[in-house]
Amino acid sequence: MKVLSSIVQLCGGDFFVRRFHRDGAIMWNFLSTSPFCRKSLSSKKDERKLVLPYRNTCLSSEDPMAESSSLKIQEATLNMIAEICMNNKSARAIELVLKKVSGLVVGIACSNVVGLRDASLRALSGLASMDSDLIWLLLADIYYSLKITDIPSPPSPELPEIKELLPTPSSSNEYLYLQYGGKSFGFDVDPLSVEIVFKRLGF
Repeated sequence: MKVLSSIVQLCGGDFFVRRFHRDGAIMWNFLSTSPFCRKSLSSKKDERKLVLPYRNTCLSSEDPMAESSSLKIQEATLNMIAEICMNNKSARAIELVLKKVSGLVVGIACSNVVGLRDASLRALSGLASMDSDLIWLLLADIYYSLKITDIPSPPSPELPEIKELLPTPSSSNEYLYLQYGGKSFGFDVDPLSVEIVFKRLGF
């Protein structure tokens, strides 16, 4: 991930726009499952990932990756996103997958996986430098749906209230970050993390 980050920044994002859109799923899949949650393999196609030639056995749901290894890969992926987004020369590489990646990162930042909080906040800051409105909407959608009271009134009676702009979802599947990023496994919304992220990003 560090090498990829350096290459994209060196070559510029224009060259990688379609590559990230077409092949980026390999990287974004790293961010879809918590290191502390085992995801069952649903099809034979998923049973064999990237296996070195001298390996004579395939990985299965019975041989999960170590939690610490998965955590480091996810942290490296989040750092790569942050570095690419914060560089004007390379940021364009993320444009076609901005909603997808933003949804995944918001989901991680607002979860109870504290070990990824700093890396996800750096990635969110980078993504916000590309589209701050998108990141605000994704976070506010979660934040205000959890705040039953103490929701600020609009500064003018002519402006709509938050609940009118961002109606409370009837189920967790209706959160914007899930609609954009897709279903994740083990990254459940944690109210304390949501509060921390919302304040740390200055919203």
